[in-house]
Amino acid sequence: MKLRIFYFLAMILVTWIAITPAFAQDRVTVSSCPSQQRLPVTFTADCSHVNDAASKRLCGAFLQNQACKVFPAYRKITGIHLEDKCPSIQYNIYEKENWPYPNPKGEGGMAGKCVITIMADYSVNVKSKIGPYDLHELLHEYEFVKGPFIDEHPFFDPLQAEAAREIGDAAGSQAYLARVKDEAQQLGNSLTDHEPVSEKNCVAAEKYMETTLYLADSRNAHVFYLKLSPLPAKWTRADLAARVNRMFNVVSSGKARQFLLDHGCGPF
Repeated sequence: MKLRIFYFLAMILVTWIAITPAFAQDRVTVSSCPSQQRLPVTFTADCSHVNDAASKRLCGAFLQNQACKVFPAYRKITGIHLEDKCPSIQYNIYEKENWPYPNPKGEGGMAGKCVITIMADYSVNVKSKIGPYDLHELLHEYEFVKGPFIDEHPFFDPLQAEAAREIGDAAGSQAYLARVKDEAQQLGNSLTDHEPVSEKNCVAAEKYMETTLYLADSRNAHVFYLKLSPLPAKWTRADLAARVNRMFNVVSSGKARQFLLDHGCGPF
């Protein structure tokens, strides 16, 4: 009986260590969550470049939110298995003052090849009901699985709105929804000005379809990536646009086709 109790307590300790990162460490890892013993993607974070002690203490909380809340939310919404390209995701977190890359546009993060470099203001210092998290840069990793795309941020605001709602940040979800509504209105106004037919105008028309389809039915965000057809082995920019346009036409039950053609998109 004593041996059985010992093994039981040992298993509890091992499980606790697996799901509870050390909140004051420079480097943390999360490979398991309370709801799922083993994650298909291991998350790690290097917070050694965060000088503020209070921010550094949030490194573990941030990473656990990424692994146990944001990751499964995007998996549910997009249907994408991130482990197909990324068996692990590495976060490297810096403060604005020691950001290691040129930053002419003032970006808060960079994503690619399963590594995300991000400022503390957009990761560990994010304030929300559930604690710090990142939606934007991690979504780029999902984009890379299904991409490439002409648009740098395909379907981002609708997917972030749905992800924020899924993880329990209602205020964040409403903020993204407000951005979608504002973007739809601005794009609608600009497209009525009959700008010359061009690739830029087509991208604006595609973005308008993205926002209006989401506003018409939030469930559409769950199929934007799922309904994309595969790219040919040798693709062109026209192929990138065509697969997005075909997807919008499918999701809209055929209503998008003429609108997109009228604004320079095509052929499908």
